[in-house]
Amino acid sequence: MRCFSVFAVALLASSSFVLAQEIPAGTVIPIMLTMTVESNKAHPGQQITAKVMESVPLAEGNIPAGAKVFGHVDQVHPGDGVSPAWIAIQFDHIVFHQREVAFKANLRALASMMAVQDAQVPFFEPDTTPRSAVMLAPVGGDAAFRPDNPEKSWGRMVRFSGDLNPGCGGRVDQPGTTGALWVFSPYACGVYGFGKSLVIVYDGSANPVGNIVLGSQKNVVVHAGSGMLLRTEAEKPLLDNASVQ
Repeated sequence: MRCFSVFAVALLASSSFVLAQEIPAGTVIPIMLTMTVESNKAHPGQQITAKVMESVPLAEGNIPAGAKVFGHVDQVHPGDGVSPAWIAIQFDHIVFHQREVAFKANLRALASMMAVQDAQVPFFEPDTTPRSAVMLAPVGGDAAFRPDNPEKSWGRMVRFSGDLNPGCGGRVDQPGTTGALWVFSPYACGVYGFGKSLVIVYDGSANPVGNIVLGSQKNVVVHAGSGMLLRTEAEKPLLDNASVQ
């Protein structure tokens, strides 16, 4: 009987742990690709890998920085000189705390490798010694101020509230939501650092949920080191003709 009780307690604890790993809809997750995605070389079913770049708080626990993210290429159309190239990708699960947690997400913002690097290079450093502050410019936003205190504020940026890009419904960090921004501004929305060579055709927020389509006139190329700001989505019910009156 005692063994059964111990087993029941362990099972209950395990079940609670699984529930704690669920990622609520609306959670903002900043990731960096660890491989290059290219429409002229990709094929349906090809695995896509990335990693979480900043700890993401959840209602219970967190998704730690460095957690591995996996997805796949759903469909692809290489550029043929007549019709544009495009590639449809979908993120499937995150591995953290020794578990695979399924999720679907839309793409709020995409930043090139160079845009990600530039966002982490201070454009202003005070002459005082020791330094008391640095100024950074997050992707898709205005200047950010970070006190230079590793114990208390390393990795945190106080982003100014300037509304430089109010698209996608305003700030991504709306009240009642949770997540992390990494190098992105809360107003980041769209594509940064690719010029006019890349566009987000579908962001994955509508059916089919999580299906993100990137397009280009010639070839879709998103290099390893590029950053993505994802926002998790819940499944949306499909409407049939009878239900639409």
